[in-house]
Amino acid sequence: MIGYLRDRANAITALAYLFAVIGLFLALNGEIELGVAAMLWTWFLDHWDGHVARKMRHLRRPGVAEFGKSFDGFADLIHGVVFPATIIILVGQGTMLSLVASLALMLAGAIRLSYFENVGLTSDARFVGIPVSYGTPLLTILLLARPLLSDDVFPTTVAATFIILALLYVTTAIRVPAIRGIAVPIATSFAIAGSIALATVAGIAR
Repeated sequence: MIGYLRDRANAITALAYLFAVIGLFLALNGEIELGVAAMLWTWFLDHWDGHVARKMRHLRRPGVAEFGKSFDGFADLIHGVVFPATIIILVGQGTMLSLVASLALMLAGAIRLSYFENVGLTSDARFVGIPVSYGTPLLTILLLARPLLSDDVFPTTVAATFIILALLYVTTAIRVPAIRGIAVPIATSFAIAGSIALATVAGIAR
């Protein structure tokens, strides 16, 4: 099984998992900004593994692509669903609203990923509904905007925003283009800039 990681796309996914664990470790130890900064790297690596897989699909051994699809799907669950739900609870300090938002996000995210696993993209390479991968970039924006909100308002804003996002995960009325081609380095630039900004905010807070 480990041999599947010799494939370049799967190796990138494995690296994404390492950043995901680092992100969770930091967040659960009170370093929420740094945790999200690390998870941003999981997010952009999630796009690069697909980019590399498409470029090298004619060279991949039988079974490698199928393994990679599932391997990548579990990474989506972590950085797009489990991690944001964890941050919502941490920021909300265990309020009922944070529980409701996390439950909504978890259920909608699981439905969204299961739908994609079985149906995939539309014929014009679009997602039906908002992809779960939008969760971590949204967390980045919310955390960078945190100084503009009071300590009482921020947790409610985070929870309410993700309840809305959860609804958008499972709507069939929205078609979102997949991040491919030039959009991949653009997403990478956003992730790097966002992680630096979050690290700066964390440093100032100390």
